[in-house]
Amino acid sequence: MKTTCLRWLVVSLVLGVALTAWSAGAQQSPPSQPAGTAAPPKTAILGFQANESFPNVLGPYQAPTVSAPPMSNSQLLHSLIREGKLFLSVDNAIALTLENNLDIAVARYQIPFSQADLLRSRSGGAIRGVNGAFQSSALFAGAVGAGLSSSGGSTTASGGGAGFSGGGAKNAGSSSCCDPFAGVSFGWDRSTTPLGTTVLTGVPFVTQQTTSVTPFYAQGFLTGTNLVVGMTGFRQATTALTAVYNPQVPTTMFLTVNQPLLQGFGYRANAVFIRQAKNDVKIADSTFRQQVITTVGQVATLYYTLLSDKEQVRVAQQAVAYAQKLLSDNKKQVEIGTLAPIEVVRAESEVATDEQNLVVAETTYKQDQERLKTALSKRVDADLAAADIEATDKLPEPQEGDIPPLPEALKIAAKNRPEIEQAELNLRNQEYTIQAVRNRLLPSLNVFASYFPSGLSGNQSTQGPCPTGTIIYAGACVTPGQSYPPSIQPTPRPVVGVQSAGLGQALTQTIHGNYPDYSFGVNLSFPIRNRAAQADAARAMLEERELRSMEQRQVNQVEQDVRNAEIAVTQAKAQIEAAKKATRLAQETLDAEQKKFKLGESTVFLVIQAQRDLVTAQGNAAKAHATYAQALTTFQQATATILEKYNIQIADAKEGQVHRPPNIPGTPGQ
Repeated sequence: MKTTCLRWLVVSLVLGVALTAWSAGAQQSPPSQPAGTAAPPKTAILGFQANESFPNVLGPYQAPTVSAPPMSNSQLLHSLIREGKLFLSVDNAIALTLENNLDIAVARYQIPFSQADLLRSRSGGAIRGVNGAFQSSALFAGAVGAGLSSSGGSTTASGGGAGFSGGGAKNAGSSSCCDPFAGVSFGWDRSTTPLGTTVLTGVPFVTQQTTSVTPFYAQGFLTGTNLVVGMTGFRQATTALTAVYNPQVPTTMFLTVNQPLLQGFGYRANAVFIRQAKNDVKIADSTFRQQVITTVGQVATLYYTLLSDKEQVRVAQQAVAYAQKLLSDNKKQVEIGTLAPIEVVRAESEVATDEQNLVVAETTYKQDQERLKTALSKRVDADLAAADIEATDKLPEPQEGDIPPLPEALKIAAKNRPEIEQAELNLRNQEYTIQAVRNRLLPSLNVFASYFPSGLSGNQSTQGPCPTGTIIYAGACVTPGQSYPPSIQPTPRPVVGVQSAGLGQALTQTIHGNYPDYSFGVNLSFPIRNRAAQADAARAMLEERELRSMEQRQVNQVEQDVRNAEIAVTQAKAQIEAAKKATRLAQETLDAEQKKFKLGESTVFLVIQAQRDLVTAQGNAAKAHATYAQALTTFQQATATILEKYNIQIADAKEGQVHRPPNIPGTPGQ
């Protein structure tokens, strides 16, 4: 018995390996990869590593490897801190954003999410979706996430060939697209049955011992085809005296194929989730790029705001210096009696006001430094917290042709904006959905075929002649009576030898088809009113119309963003020009009032007023330059050209590491 069981296990293993290898070559997606499109990696996926089944056969049953995100700041950040200061150019700020910003780090996970969805869809499962991807509820039966099953139905298989249903036999396994399913069932049984006669078995009770093995393999395909193949057999020993083979080894091979011809037929009906998952990979890339554009724009705005704050601090310091000099001059004039003491009080009040403004400017500068530090780091550690940011760039000056003409800018935005790309990809996904739900409107027409060859062998006893005076009747020796059947109790024929046979002979009979069993048929079913499929089809088409309206709304919003950004740049240029003229006028006015004051032709109040006007004009000039820088950044975001502006590679953003040489002030070559 042990030897026979071992043989069955070896046969099942060989059968499973052979069919798996065959399936790996046979399971191909009908449409070819579009030209110019790189095929996604099979298992080398950002964020996780799926386990292959070869050569590690246990790999698919182990948890995939998921990389842990680094939560320490990049080396570039530490290299920019020198002598207690963080020397920061706008390029370095962008590089640190790509390496450390947590908004980008969180958005980065949408990429492996989409790859995991693609992996799941290739197994025949429903996708889970990613941010920015529209997921139609018309694709799901019942609760969202259940997914559509193949309309051809799952094929099941069993040994014995005892009947069929829908093209498959029963109770061994089932399969739907696309991962294959293989297994081996093993059983052992010993039973003793009392009998009311000895005519059939030659004994009053029968003891049987049975060992059975059934290896099988099931595979679903994107065409809707289901295939089940396997073999079943058992070894049975009995105490019955009339058995032809003892022990006997029956074997049966089964092969069933089920093919839907209407509902559930073809690539469009069965590969909808695979097609959408491939699109969702592009959507995940697009939403990630959108997040990078948004975050880089925010950091650039923070950097230019910091430069404006720095200029405001300088202006406030200059105002304090003006006020302190005026106070000192007034004290000297009061001492020599050429100025009333009240003017000293007036100057002291101006000094206090300007010092308060300086404190406000410095604290605002400090607050914006903290905001920028948070945006550029995973965590604000002790070194970063203690360092003051030293912004090394300057606010940009207006230039001719700094932005393209409005018609060209609109074309650039329509081509580059991730939101428009996502809307187009969602429409493509919905087209796949409509194709799938239209297939569900069709009746269910399945054709099936099955093949069940059998074999039977085992040890067969060689019986000798009956004793003298007896004859052979029903395989036993009996004494002739007056009539038949003989009324005398039969005597078993003597056993003089055994003809040994077993699994090999039974398998030969099975493989050669000595005892075949063929079946084929057609199943046709159709709902009378088909209201569920009608509703799903209507919903899918309504969703497609909604998505088209949403796409046009997004296009309108993008165009409005570009127009608003272009207007903001024009206004900022005008503000800078006006601020320059106001600053020049305020400076000349202050110089004139100071000269008049020295000649006794002006008052302290007028000098203080002129100082205030100059400080205000200088502050407005700094704000105008910051507004212009922010308007440029907004325009670059509106046209999605900010990545090109700062030479940002999306591959670096995905990896979280910038490979271009850092711009470190004070180092050779900088």
